[in-house]
Amino acid sequence: MFAAIHDTFGEPAEVLTTRETDKPAPAAGEALLRMVLSPIHNHDLWTVRGNYGYKPELPGAIGGSEALGIVEAVGEGVDEALIGKRVTAAGFHGAWAEYFTAPAAGLLPLPEAISDEAGAQLIAMPFSALSLLETLKVGEGDWLIQTAANGAVGKIMVGLAKARGVKLLNLVRREGAAEELRETGAENVLSIDDADWQSK
Repeated sequence: MFAAIHDTFGEPAEVLTTRETDKPAPAAGEALLRMVLSPIHNHDLWTVRGNYGYKPELPGAIGGSEALGIVEAVGEGVDEALIGKRVTAAGFHGAWAEYFTAPAAGLLPLPEAISDEAGAQLIAMPFSALSLLETLKVGEGDWLIQTAANGAVGKIMVGLAKARGVKLLNLVRREGAAEELRETGAENVLSIDDADWQSK
Protein backbone atom coordinates (compact mmCIF):
# COMPACT_ATOMS: atom_id res chain seq x y z
CA MET A 1 0.00 0.00 0.00
CA PHE A 2 1.03 3.63 -0.40
CA ALA A 3 1.26 6.10 2.48
CA ALA A 4 2.50 9.63 3.25
CA ILE A 5 5.57 8.87 5.36
CA HIS A 6 8.31 10.89 7.05
CA ASP A 7 11.61 9.60 8.40
CA THR A 8 12.66 12.85 10.08
CA PHE A 9 10.89 15.85 11.55
CA GLY A 10 10.74 18.99 9.42
CA GLU A 11 8.61 21.02 7.07
CA PRO A 12 5.93 18.69 5.67
CA ALA A 13 6.62 19.68 2.05
CA GLU A 14 10.27 18.72 2.54
CA VAL A 15 10.06 15.54 4.64
CA LEU A 16 6.83 13.81 3.62
CA THR A 17 7.14 11.27 0.82
CA THR A 18 4.61 8.95 -0.73
CA ARG A 19 5.93 5.43 -0.86
CA GLU A 20 4.99 1.81 -0.42
CA THR A 21 4.85 0.24 3.01
CA ASP A 22 3.32 -2.83 4.61
CA LYS A 23 -0.45 -3.01 4.99
CA PRO A 24 -1.23 -3.13 8.72
CA ALA A 25 -3.21 -5.89 10.41
CA PRO A 26 -5.77 -5.04 13.09
CA ALA A 27 -4.75 -5.95 16.63
CA ALA A 28 -7.27 -6.93 19.29
CA GLY A 29 -9.83 -4.16 19.67
CA GLU A 30 -8.91 -2.56 16.34
CA ALA A 31 -10.36 -2.38 12.86
CA LEU A 32 -8.58 -2.16 9.51
CA LEU A 33 -9.99 0.57 7.28
CA ARG A 34 -9.54 1.38 3.61
CA MET A 35 -9.09 5.14 3.63
CA VAL A 36 -11.52 7.18 1.54
CA LEU A 37 -10.69 10.73 2.68
CA SER A 38 -8.45 12.22 5.35
CA PRO A 39 -8.16 15.93 6.18
CA ILE A 40 -4.93 17.76 6.86
CA HIS A 41 -5.26 19.39 10.27
CA ASN A 42 -2.82 21.94 11.66
CA HIS A 43 -1.91 19.51 14.46
CA ASP A 44 -1.01 16.91 11.81
CA LEU A 45 1.48 19.35 10.29
CA TRP A 46 2.88 20.26 13.71
CA THR A 47 3.34 16.54 14.38
CA VAL A 48 5.33 16.13 11.15
CA ARG A 49 7.45 19.13 12.18
CA GLY A 50 8.09 17.52 15.57
CA ASN A 51 6.71 20.42 17.59
CA TYR A 52 3.41 18.93 18.76
CA GLY A 53 2.83 17.09 22.03
CA TYR A 54 2.76 13.71 20.28
CA LYS A 55 5.97 12.61 18.58
CA PRO A 56 5.71 9.52 16.37
CA GLU A 57 8.43 6.91 16.25
CA LEU A 58 10.88 7.55 13.41
CA PRO A 59 11.79 6.54 10.79
CA GLY A 60 8.68 5.47 8.91
CA ALA A 61 5.99 7.58 10.60
CA ILE A 62 2.72 7.86 8.67
CA GLY A 63 0.93 11.19 9.06
CA GLY A 64 -2.72 11.97 9.68
CA SER A 65 -5.02 11.62 12.67
CA GLU A 66 -8.58 11.60 11.29
CA ALA A 67 -10.19 9.87 8.32
CA LEU A 68 -13.26 8.38 6.77
CA GLY A 69 -12.92 4.81 5.61
CA ILE A 70 -14.55 1.48 4.92
CA VAL A 71 -13.97 -1.27 7.49
CA GLU A 72 -12.14 -4.13 5.74
CA ALA A 73 -11.32 -6.39 8.71
CA VAL A 74 -11.52 -6.45 12.49
CA GLY A 75 -9.25 -7.70 15.23
CA GLU A 76 -10.05 -10.02 18.09
CA GLY A 77 -12.97 -8.88 20.22
CA VAL A 78 -14.48 -6.59 17.58
CA ASP A 79 -17.96 -7.21 16.14
CA GLU A 80 -17.65 -8.47 12.56
CA ALA A 81 -20.85 -6.57 11.71
CA LEU A 82 -18.57 -3.52 11.29
CA ILE A 83 -17.00 -5.02 8.16
CA GLY A 84 -18.15 -3.08 5.10
CA LYS A 85 -19.40 -0.09 7.11
CA ARG A 86 -18.45 3.46 6.17
CA VAL A 87 -17.07 5.03 9.35
CA THR A 88 -15.14 8.02 10.59
CA ALA A 89 -12.27 7.79 13.06
CA ALA A 90 -10.09 10.30 14.90
CA GLY A 91 -7.56 10.44 17.68
CA PHE A 92 -5.15 7.90 16.22
CA HIS A 93 -2.09 8.21 13.97
CA GLY A 94 -1.39 6.90 10.48
CA ALA A 95 -4.48 8.02 8.55
CA TRP A 96 -2.60 9.19 5.45
CA ALA A 97 -2.37 5.74 3.96
CA GLU A 98 -4.43 3.52 1.71
CA TYR A 99 -5.13 1.37 4.78
CA PHE A 100 -4.88 2.14 8.49
CA THR A 101 -5.90 0.64 11.80
CA ALA A 102 -7.87 2.45 14.47
CA PRO A 103 -9.46 1.52 17.81
CA ALA A 104 -12.86 0.02 16.98
CA ALA A 105 -14.48 1.63 20.03
CA GLY A 106 -13.85 5.06 18.49
CA LEU A 107 -15.37 4.35 15.07
CA LEU A 108 -18.52 6.24 14.17
CA PRO A 109 -20.69 4.64 11.45
CA LEU A 110 -22.09 7.28 9.10
CA PRO A 111 -25.52 7.51 7.50
CA GLU A 112 -25.70 8.10 3.74
CA ALA A 113 -26.95 11.65 4.37
CA ILE A 114 -23.47 12.67 5.57
CA SER A 115 -21.08 13.24 2.67
CA ASP A 116 -17.59 11.76 2.62
CA GLU A 117 -16.17 15.29 2.84
CA ALA A 118 -18.17 16.15 5.98
CA GLY A 119 -17.67 12.74 7.55
CA ALA A 120 -13.89 12.82 7.11
CA GLN A 121 -13.64 15.79 9.46
CA LEU A 122 -16.59 15.11 11.72
CA ILE A 123 -14.78 14.52 15.01
CA ALA A 124 -11.63 16.55 15.74
CA MET A 125 -12.70 20.10 14.87
CA PRO A 126 -16.34 19.83 16.03
CA PHE A 127 -15.13 18.29 19.29
CA SER A 128 -12.74 21.22 19.79
CA ALA A 129 -15.52 23.77 19.26
CA LEU A 130 -17.97 21.93 21.50
CA SER A 131 -15.32 21.48 24.19
CA LEU A 132 -14.62 25.21 24.18
CA LEU A 133 -18.30 26.03 24.74
CA GLU A 134 -18.62 23.42 27.49
CA THR A 135 -15.36 24.31 29.25
CA LEU A 136 -16.06 28.04 29.19
CA LYS A 137 -19.65 27.40 30.34
CA VAL A 138 -21.09 30.01 27.99
CA GLY A 139 -24.83 29.99 27.53
CA GLU A 140 -27.68 31.86 25.93
CA GLY A 141 -27.04 35.60 25.82
CA ASP A 142 -23.34 35.31 26.70
CA TRP A 143 -20.66 36.78 24.43
CA LEU A 144 -17.57 34.99 23.18
CA ILE A 145 -14.73 36.50 21.12
CA GLN A 146 -12.96 34.13 18.77
CA THR A 147 -9.89 34.74 16.64
CA ALA A 148 -9.22 32.79 13.44
CA ALA A 149 -12.99 32.59 13.09
CA ASN A 150 -12.69 31.53 9.44
CA GLY A 151 -10.83 28.33 10.36
CA ALA A 152 -12.48 24.94 10.72
CA VAL A 153 -13.08 25.25 14.47
CA GLY A 154 -14.26 28.83 14.09
CA LYS A 155 -16.82 28.01 11.42
CA ILE A 156 -18.18 25.15 13.50
CA MET A 157 -18.28 27.45 16.52
CA VAL A 158 -20.48 29.86 14.56
CA GLY A 159 -23.13 27.17 14.08
CA LEU A 160 -22.93 25.75 17.60
CA ALA A 161 -23.03 29.19 19.22
CA LYS A 162 -26.02 30.24 17.14
CA ALA A 163 -27.89 27.06 18.13
CA ARG A 164 -27.20 27.80 21.82
CA GLY A 165 -28.00 31.51 21.66
CA VAL A 166 -24.37 32.48 22.34
CA LYS A 167 -23.29 35.74 20.71
CA LEU A 168 -19.95 35.72 18.91
CA LEU A 169 -17.51 38.41 17.91
CA ASN A 170 -15.64 36.78 15.03
CA LEU A 171 -12.16 38.11 14.25
CA VAL A 172 -10.27 37.29 11.06
CA ARG A 173 -7.05 38.65 9.53
CA ARG A 174 -8.30 40.03 6.23
CA GLU A 175 -11.47 41.46 4.71
CA GLY A 176 -11.74 38.69 2.11
CA ALA A 177 -11.96 36.13 4.91
CA ALA A 178 -14.52 38.29 6.69
CA GLU A 179 -16.73 38.34 3.59
CA GLU A 180 -16.44 34.56 3.17
CA LEU A 181 -17.42 34.06 6.80
CA ARG A 182 -20.39 36.41 6.53
CA GLU A 183 -21.60 34.41 3.52
CA THR A 184 -21.89 31.35 5.79
CA GLY A 185 -24.31 33.25 8.04
CA ALA A 186 -21.85 34.49 10.64
CA GLU A 187 -22.60 37.85 12.26
CA ASN A 188 -20.36 40.33 14.06
CA VAL A 189 -17.36 39.64 11.83
CA LEU A 190 -14.39 42.01 11.92
CA SER A 191 -11.18 41.99 9.93
CA ILE A 192 -8.16 43.05 11.98
CA ASP A 193 -6.48 44.43 8.85
CA ASP A 194 -9.07 47.23 8.98
CA ALA A 195 -7.23 50.16 10.61
CA ASP A 196 -10.13 51.04 12.93
CA TRP A 197 -11.45 47.54 13.67
CA GLN A 198 -11.16 48.06 17.44
CA SER A 199 -13.47 51.07 17.34
CA LYS A 200 -16.24 49.05 15.73
